[in-house]
Amino acid sequence: MELRAITFDCYGTLIDWEAGLRAYVAPILAATSHHGVTVEQWIERWEKIQFQMLTPYRPYREIMQRSYDATMQHFGVEAFVDAGAGLARSVADWPPFADSRRALRRLARRHQLAIVSNIDRDLLADSVGQLQAPFSCLVTAEDARAYKPNPKPLALAIERLGVEPGAILHAAFGWKYDLAPARALGMRTCFVNRGGVRAEETSDFEVASLAALADTLGA
Repeated sequence: MELRAITFDCYGTLIDWEAGLRAYVAPILAATSHHGVTVEQWIERWEKIQFQMLTPYRPYREIMQRSYDATMQHFGVEAFVDAGAGLARSVADWPPFADSRRALRRLARRHQLAIVSNIDRDLLADSVGQLQAPFSCLVTAEDARAYKPNPKPLALAIERLGVEPGAILHAAFGWKYDLAPARALGMRTCFVNRGGVRAEETSDFEVASLAALADTLGA
């Protein structure tokens, strides 16, 4: 079946969420350096905490605030009342990966593009503005009232694109959140392995960057 559309996870695939998170958290931890918590330790714990907060559905802005506070509490680091809300506001400044903009524009010449993201609509809008690429549709957890790995956001993207699942490629860096539910829905999958880690499962494609995906698809 001819590939007609490509859906993307946003944060970690198009936007460098780790760099954005690091830029926000590092100065805060540096100001409380007597606790000895590294940014890497903080991010690892935060990831686990926020994943546990994805059900039942609540706005991602709220999850960011709660998970920030819970992570600081876990490490015994002082947290100020507005810092968690500040983390959500910082999403607007999280940078795209260096190849994202150009690769997306290359891919858009031959395929419909869409984003399927575990975030709120208003937060995603800032990131889409940074990407400067033509997307046919944007699907958020807010739209689906559920977070990946629940298949609802991906199923909503399939419906909005009006394309058979087998003609859609879902590109993402995470198996648990993205590639597994996409495969279960009959979509093709692409593991965007920017970190050069060992793949958890086999995907239809594995690439080291979005530029490499554009090359692979002849865009």
